[in-house]
Amino acid sequence: MTHWSRLSETGSLSGMRLMVVIRRRLGAWPFRIALFPVLVWYFLLRGSARRASFDYLTRLEPTLSGLRLWARSFAHFMQFGEAVMDKVSAWSGEIPLTSLAGTGPEDLRQAALRREGGVILVAHHGNLDVINAIGERNDIDLCALVHTRHAEKFNQLLEQATGRKPPQVIEVSDITPATAMALGDRVNRGGFVVIAADRVSIPPTTDTAPADKSAADKDESGEAAVNTAASPLKPRVHHCDFLGESAPFPEGPFMLAALLRCNVYTLGCVREHGGAHPRFRVDFAPFDDSREIKRSARQDWIRQAIQRHAEHLEARVKRHPLQWFNFFDFWHQAPSNEPAPDSTDSTPSTDNNA
Repeated sequence: MTHWSRLSETGSLSGMRLMVVIRRRLGAWPFRIALFPVLVWYFLLRGSARRASFDYLTRLEPTLSGLRLWARSFAHFMQFGEAVMDKVSAWSGEIPLTSLAGTGPEDLRQAALRREGGVILVAHHGNLDVINAIGERNDIDLCALVHTRHAEKFNQLLEQATGRKPPQVIEVSDITPATAMALGDRVNRGGFVVIAADRVSIPPTTDTAPADKSAADKDESGEAAVNTAASPLKPRVHHCDFLGESAPFPEGPFMLAALLRCNVYTLGCVREHGGAHPRFRVDFAPFDDSREIKRSARQDWIRQAIQRHAEHLEARVKRHPLQWFNFFDFWHQAPSNEPAPDSTDSTPSTDNNA
């Protein structure tokens, strides 16, 4: 099965550029009209994405079948198209703070003012590009760990078309010991590291563990515990119950939170109203605090945290089902690689992705 990160972008650069120009010059409704045939083509010809949508939607509503299932799935794709439009608006700085509902924006701002930085767990649900408006306009130090190489054309196009730099991101496959140390410094200064915790990482090709122990996390006695450079590239997963079936979730984001010894938060942003002037509900909340976790308890904390995050995500998905944008075989993206019950390995390698 093709890993999600290997899926190539669909569409030519010129076609993408035309869609962005329509959205920015003509507005929302002309963009929707132009987007409709594009989504019809994609829905009919991209069978793997359509089947993934069918699978997901029938898990939510087992009685869906026939034309109702096809209609519901196409609505799922249309929501994705709306999210693309919102991404263009967010990168263009066109989403006003008045469009953001809920206490999330203020809660995030207050945490930043108190310098209570940490790791923020997100998922491919809703539209987190809208969060850029909060960070940029309130001067909040946000840095995202993402995998962008499967969407390079689109991201480059947005930067060219909008004339604005994208949010600060770090490519997860490029993490080095220096990067890991910089993330720790950022959190200690009150900044935030945003990372998606719902996709299994890129399969590693080589082990890049350095000999320099200074880049490793140290436990209470000062002993090197886990190498943070090699960790993010190794696809360690934990299987959790999610929408009625066991699904793999990455350990990497939670291992990172444990290694950085910091506050851990959740952040979500969903579109609540459509039309040319949509509103978005932003939820930002404390999830846990990893500062007191001992090395011996780290793996237990990671497994418990992953399960709690899966349950939290499931509740969000059920409230806004058509804004779940993982168009691949989510439940079978990785085999189980958890240690056997008698294993003494308490510090396995981790993965990272967005």
